[in-house]
Amino acid sequence: MRLAFLDDSEQTDPIREGLGHLRALGTVIFPEAQVAGYADDLAGIRAEIGIPAGEEIKWKPAKGSFLARAGGEAVTALRRRMLEAAIAREARSIVVIIDHSAVYTSRGAAEVGQELLKWLFERLSMHLSDHGDLGIVVADKPGGGSKEEKKWLADTLRLTNDGTEYVPPGQVVLPIVTADSQHVPHLQLADLITAATTAAIAGRKSALDLGPLLAKLMHRHRLDAVNGAGLVLFPEKYNLLFWCFGETSWAKPSAQTGWALPHPDWAYGTSDGLAP
Repeated sequence: MRLAFLDDSEQTDPIREGLGHLRALGTVIFPEAQVAGYADDLAGIRAEIGIPAGEEIKWKPAKGSFLARAGGEAVTALRRRMLEAAIAREARSIVVIIDHSAVYTSRGAAEVGQELLKWLFERLSMHLSDHGDLGIVVADKPGGGSKEEKKWLADTLRLTNDGTEYVPPGQVVLPIVTADSQHVPHLQLADLITAATTAAIAGRKSALDLGPLLAKLMHRHRLDAVNGAGLVLFPEKYNLLFWCFGETSWAKPSAQTGWALPHPDWAYGTSDGLAP
């Protein structure tokens, strides 16, 4: 059994040229035997840094919180240690990112959110199948109160009951449940991974500095590449895998073929799109 923890993120105004409003949904997946161990790891990290017991770890710390006052070095150290502990605990990540300014422009935020959820569910099911395992999904409570939460859960129920056109139901064995991320350390890690991955695509330096660690966490398909497996970008801008995460290849399992990155004929073939 594997446990997947799910959270969302967005970047409304990326500094990377050619990108618009990025919306994302991501998950971090733990083997069952490593779940308690990671909670212990994070408790130890919190104690060493001095983070108060009741304070939630967020990519964007709450105003006036310990982490908001701690300074960049302490926050960066915390993020790196959280990711390193997750790697040591055999966790894997999947993040789906849509540039809403370029695609689905006639659809509202809720419809784009449903598309993100479907794509993430498909990759999660494939990940579980690759490991011959089953999974349970725990998501951070969506904003908007109980009415919004009930609607969101109804959308997820269709996936767990019926699957999609690409993956059958069955790998995720229970309806998706929600929890308050303040009390679930693995959801705080999901917040970090999803937000940092999205921020790296957007061109934020604090996230780009974490790129190599994020890449180690990403699920890979059978040709050992992350595209379409641990990271889905739409529209597809494959060279950003190189600029953001140091990936040197893009591969297509169905065709048993691939290309070296950066590819000069694709977007961002000769530049990362960031101002000098």
